[in-house]
Amino acid sequence: MNNKQCILSLIIFIWAQSSLAADWPKFELTSTDLAHSLKAQTIDISHDPVYKSAKQYQAYLLSDIIKKLAIPDGQHSEDWMVVFTATDGYKVAMTYPDALQEQGYIAFKDNSADSNNWQSFKFGKKTITPEPYYLVWSKAGLDEWRYPWPFQLVTVSLQPTTEYYGAAAPTNSKNPQVKNGFSLFSRYCIRCHSVNLAGGTVGPELNIPKNVSEYFKEQELAGFIRNAPAYRAGTKMPSFEALISAEDTQAIVHYLKQKKSEKVQ
Repeated sequence: MNNKQCILSLIIFIWAQSSLAADWPKFELTSTDLAHSLKAQTIDISHDPVYKSAKQYQAYLLSDIIKKLAIPDGQHSEDWMVVFTATDGYKVAMTYPDALQEQGYIAFKDNSADSNNWQSFKFGKKTITPEPYYLVWSKAGLDEWRYPWPFQLVTVSLQPTTEYYGAAAPTNSKNPQVKNGFSLFSRYCIRCHSVNLAGGTVGPELNIPKNVSEYFKEQELAGFIRNAPAYRAGTKMPSFEALISAEDTQAIVHYLKQKKSEKVQ
């Protein structure tokens, strides 16, 4: 295959992937029909993690939006992700059942703002607002890894778990321990770590060329996952002891060991 053929194949591949993505159920939050199709509510948040204070918003119920995104017939809801996409293309996802488990809202106005819809806040070195839309949760004390608070949202969409996580998803998803381990890994770990180069880049890749279970003792690996600071001074990895049980940690190890036989080339 010559260079022109390679480039043409790449263009066709990218176009095909875009076409597939376009087929996933999607709700455009910036649509002019949004206000007519959903009922706005006033909601109180006792502690907003972005503003670090109590807030009151005008918002739409997340479940009303999700119900407009039909899962294809014959598919199980636990095999689908609800994906929130921001104006800059940044994506945050959560499982379909989790998205309906608690009362989530898509906020469009901060009632404490004066003439504008939003108050600004510091985000790194920038001063920004959450506009146009911001995902918030009415129940206090929820696990923020499981129930994220992304802002500057423009779309809410559905995507199969295997498609969203790509090569990190287990091939053997029928094993309940592997399935649970991957669910936990995708919730707490994949933002920082990749498996088969699918995932975050803050932490190390965990499967290629060597799977982490090939150079970590299994008992120590489980302990490290739950409480990395107890093993490594100065690590950026937080402790998950309050969030992940010893049994759940073992499920994550089970998932990682499964991926040892599913390495990409």
